[in-house]
Amino acid sequence: MSNPTAPRVGLVGLGNLGSAVGNLVANNGFDVIGWEYNRAVVDEINGQHSNSRYLAGIELHSKLAATSELAEVVAASQILFVALPSAFILPTLQPVRHLVPQNAILVNMAKGIDGATGLTSFQTITSMFPQQRCVMLSGPSIANEFARGMPTIVVLAGQQITDLVQVARVLDAAHFRTRFSHDAMGVELGGLLKNIYAIGLGIFDGRQIDSVNFRSVYLTIALEEMTKIGVALGAQAETFAYLPGMGDLLATSLSPHSHNRHLGERLSQGWTLDAIRSEMGVLPEGFNTLRIMLNVAEKMHVSLPLARALWDVIHGRLEAEHFIFAFIRDFVEE
Repeated sequence: MSNPTAPRVGLVGLGNLGSAVGNLVANNGFDVIGWEYNRAVVDEINGQHSNSRYLAGIELHSKLAATSELAEVVAASQILFVALPSAFILPTLQPVRHLVPQNAILVNMAKGIDGATGLTSFQTITSMFPQQRCVMLSGPSIANEFARGMPTIVVLAGQQITDLVQVARVLDAAHFRTRFSHDAMGVELGGLLKNIYAIGLGIFDGRQIDSVNFRSVYLTIALEEMTKIGVALGAQAETFAYLPGMGDLLATSLSPHSHNRHLGERLSQGWTLDAIRSEMGVLPEGFNTLRIMLNVAEKMHVSLPLARALWDVIHGRLEAEHFIFAFIRDFVEE
């Protein structure tokens, strides 16, 4: 029997992360209704309780239902998780924004920047829904891992502690725990910027550059650059030393399931961006984030030599092998 006091939980986007979070919430005993553009995914979730396209090998809970009717989801949800690629947030949610209840809490899990507006995903959502309360979720959350019961901790960021408590209520489980922060900008930027540097580690792994010393130095300097541009954009430096920064950077850079790392591996194998886009459907967020952040950093007079060098590697102006020595010699600031 359903709990009449339980919040109605909706989810926009049943890809890899969306399906894993929806299944997590359903396993916690809450009814979840999720929207997905791909009708084949909707039919499989409802008919077979699986999502072989995005979350293969995971049996989905019967409390997770899917639909291709977006209005049905947003109008009925008291807590609405958004798990869309950043480029699709505005065109997907704009037509139904008037249907979202004013007392709803929107939880953003997207990590990207709109190339047309320059807004981050969280900024896009907060600007679209000024009457609703918005929460940012980020941290080390490789979906294929926590969907199989592997433990992790993520961070919820928002202005009101009561909102964070309500969201934590539907998410917290024995293997999936939440922590709170008031630095929504830092929490989002940590999850956004780490995608850039995960591409780099993928490039080096694709060339069988597996030196532990180099990995350690690379990830340390990557975190330093993330903190530098993050603080310039208004985030708190200490946020990057915690789960949304260091934790997510390590998870995404080292995981074989990381889309951004996979992009780097393909680039190192000689694939073109068009070929990678064809294989993956859409380029991972890190590519677009790198391009935009380099532009932002230049305008703000913030030096990002590591990110700049990665851009040169991606576009064939610098060989991956040469990058190692140039990185040690030139990019590490004394």
